[in-house]
Amino acid sequence: MKRLVVCLVVVAVAGCQSAWQRLDQYSASYMRVMDAAQAVLARRYVVTAVDRAHGIIEASSIVRANMITKYRTKATARVFQTGDGTYDVEMRVTNELELSEPSLMGRGQPPHDWRAVGFDHLAETALRAEVQAQMMGQTVTATPRPSYLLFSAPRPPVPAGLMRPRIPDPVGGAKEPPPPPPKPQSAPKPSPEAPKVSQASLFTQHLAMGDLHWERRELDEALLAYQRAALAAPKEPTGHLSLAGVWTALRRYSVAAVALREAAAVANGHRLAAAELARLRGPAEEMTERLLLLKGWCKQQPNDVDGQLLLAYHYILAGRADDARASLGDVVRVKPQDAAARFLTEQLAATQS
Repeated sequence: MKRLVVCLVVVAVAGCQSAWQRLDQYSASYMRVMDAAQAVLARRYVVTAVDRAHGIIEASSIVRANMITKYRTKATARVFQTGDGTYDVEMRVTNELELSEPSLMGRGQPPHDWRAVGFDHLAETALRAEVQAQMMGQTVTATPRPSYLLFSAPRPPVPAGLMRPRIPDPVGGAKEPPPPPPKPQSAPKPSPEAPKVSQASLFTQHLAMGDLHWERRELDEALLAYQRAALAAPKEPTGHLSLAGVWTALRRYSVAAVALREAAAVANGHRLAAAELARLRGPAEEMTERLLLLKGWCKQQPNDVDGQLLLAYHYILAGRADDARASLGDVVRVKPQDAAARFLTEQLAATQS
């Protein structure tokens, strides 16, 4: 009996030691990346599973629906080892639809399944950048903007007052009387001519309206106003530079680089003063978000010249000359004759003088 009790005690102690070893097998750096990824996913989605043994965290948005189908967004983070005691994280964001198939089980409920319909690479970049900020002790949440829409919004119904009511045929087969002919309208009276507005005045008005929306973070309205300003004065680089900032905030980096190159093409030695740099910088929180996402994007896509060009431009706006010079060096190595890189180099030299 004593031998049996001793055996049970030994087995219990061994089991406790094994359990403690299993709990203590994860390093502090590994758990720090896991906790950061879980915190970032929890800010946007509902975390559904955490597998610390394999470094996988799964999350999903709430299920939404329209008149056609149901849809959701699913995010997965995977922590992997990059070196001796160092870890990194990758993100996968997919948009899914719920599909139903006819059932062969009589009156049973038709089976349904979720099918992936597209990957959201911009959301993946934003989540990865937020994890890096979380690991540095910062809490930066980028505004989620999907790269595409699953479905377009349904058209609103036409009001009943705008539709001609259908009158049923009368008894006896008589046809519906034709509608009365329209009354002749008199010719409109000539209105006095409106005073002509100069292109420079239109440019100033649209630019001021864009700045107002930009400060309020109303990006769609700011984009429209800056486009009107650029159309009113296409030879002014300020309108194109403003468009580059808004397109970057919308994560349309290739279009933002086009606007930046258009500004460089019409610059003709234009130098941005301190007040102009402050205006192009925009809200502080928006500037921080743009820089964070651009750095994450350029880290994932090191060969993207447009991303490096925009990163250098925003470094100049933020007053970080050394970082801007390094990003411009990466652009010049790939495209030595890039006019936008030459324009930014001149701006950088002007701010340092």
